[in-house]
Amino acid sequence: MIPVFGMTQVCTIDYSQTTPGIYPDTMPTGYVGAAYNEDITFVMPLDTSGFPFLNFHILSIALPVGLTWECNNSASNCDYDPAVSQYGCVNIQGTPLLAGQYQVDVTVIADLSIASGLPSSFSVFLEILPSNVPVSNTGFSMVGATGCFPQTVDFANNNPGLLAYTWDFGNGNYSSAENPSPQIYSTPGDYIVNYQAWDNLDTLDVYTLTNVTIQSMSNYGGGFPAFENPDPYFIIYENAAVYNQSGVYADTFLPVGWNTSILLDPLQSYTIEIWESDAGEIGFGADDFMGSAPLSLSGCIGCAVGTSVIDYTVSYQQILPTPSVISVDTVHVNGYPIAPSVTWDSIPHTVWVNDMGYSYQWYFNGSPIAGATDTSHVVMNSGEYYIVAVNASGCVAFSDTAMAIFCDPAYIPNVQVNGDSNLIVTDPIGDIQWYVNGVAIPNDTLQVCVPGIAGTYHVEVIDDFGCVYASTDQNVTVGFEAISNLDWNIYPNPANNELMVEIESDEVSSIDILDLAGRILISRYLDKKGTNVINLSQIIDGTYIVRVNTNSNSFTKKLIVHK
Repeated sequence: MIPVFGMTQVCTIDYSQTTPGIYPDTMPTGYVGAAYNEDITFVMPLDTSGFPFLNFHILSIALPVGLTWECNNSASNCDYDPAVSQYGCVNIQGTPLLAGQYQVDVTVIADLSIASGLPSSFSVFLEILPSNVPVSNTGFSMVGATGCFPQTVDFANNNPGLLAYTWDFGNGNYSSAENPSPQIYSTPGDYIVNYQAWDNLDTLDVYTLTNVTIQSMSNYGGGFPAFENPDPYFIIYENAAVYNQSGVYADTFLPVGWNTSILLDPLQSYTIEIWESDAGEIGFGADDFMGSAPLSLSGCIGCAVGTSVIDYTVSYQQILPTPSVISVDTVHVNGYPIAPSVTWDSIPHTVWVNDMGYSYQWYFNGSPIAGATDTSHVVMNSGEYYIVAVNASGCVAFSDTAMAIFCDPAYIPNVQVNGDSNLIVTDPIGDIQWYVNGVAIPNDTLQVCVPGIAGTYHVEVIDDFGCVYASTDQNVTVGFEAISNLDWNIYPNPANNELMVEIESDEVSSIDILDLAGRILISRYLDKKGTNVINLSQIIDGTYIVRVNTNSNSFTKKLIVHK
């Protein structure tokens, strides 16, 4: 390993790379909402054209929203001396918030032994895909459990083949399917999903004796008339064995009741006995048996048990089987940011939005602008601009679209003179208008201008956004002087196979038909004034130039041929 002194270990350098450049050229794919952490290695050249590099400074790295970068030489302002080490690296980390395909531009400023401040840019490709990380638990898994409304969540059962399932999706919907259909969550919030699965469907019937009331008793006290209030209690038998016994209500007025919770097995038989206690009473002997009766699982009102009348109630409950799997999870549905409103300020050529605390990404004609993540962006090209706002939850809102017009002050149409002394604008970016001596030449809007008189020519180019760009002046000498009163005309225009050239001057010597590149296609000497017929049968459809020539000047008109 090659040591790099004075640099912190924020990233790992790929020392297997020996050729100057940036590695890798394509970054590993990232996902929205998932942590991202990758390194870029730089191998710096030692010299260029024999002149050594003294320093490289990493100025900026244009990253998608949510990602940041840090060089391994941040303490030295990301400056690198190739004489010390050719290697450096940058760590890219964070949580990307916006899917897309990005060209990550790395801007470097280099100093040579003979010059300083030389800019250079390197690019790597990075693709951010939508989130595909499922949230899982022991019972089920979810895809799309965190997102922006309306949110669709897919559920996968982790325990297939069991006997029964119940789903409570938290949005008011339920299901008993093994694999339920996707669920839509229409409003922001947290939704609790409950899942149960059973591998045993056996139920349990539960009967419970809930109360016993003695309404009346007679003939207690060993058959002698009672002279005091009774002391009643009861005994429950299960298959002739004592199963439960109540406490004694001593010296009480009837009726008297007990609140109970005695479980009864429907497969067993039960008997209830009523007794009167003689405990503590002198001379009365043992407790008095008042009678017995079968205990019904249906309960009884006004039942005779010996000389007593009783009421009792038996409740019924069916206990479902215990789920073999119980799982709970949460669906998180987030809201959207407020859609920004774009303002176009033509004076500083800037589009901007009010900062509402979101993350931002500017777009130009539908494509993201690398590194344009501020609330404002300086416009360098005419077109449509909008901004995407991303809140902390990763939800996206699109602004309105602003048409921004940038008239490039550096653009000057290039005009050249060909061998036939015609003027040609070589790089038109819009509509064309030729001028002579500062006056627009009527209908002279083609890429080629055939000068008709001597003078100063220039062209104006108007782009699709209305920006007007003027070329430099071209001085053209056609003859000794212009004939200002030359009277001539062409017809029909558009022409078919024949063109009539009507000339009323004796000074015209010839007639030429030229293409837009200035090449002569037809040339005819004029033997008379008046109407001259030109045969166009060999010329295809298109736009051409008709030129009449005198001894000192040439004059042109535009011709359309349409057959």
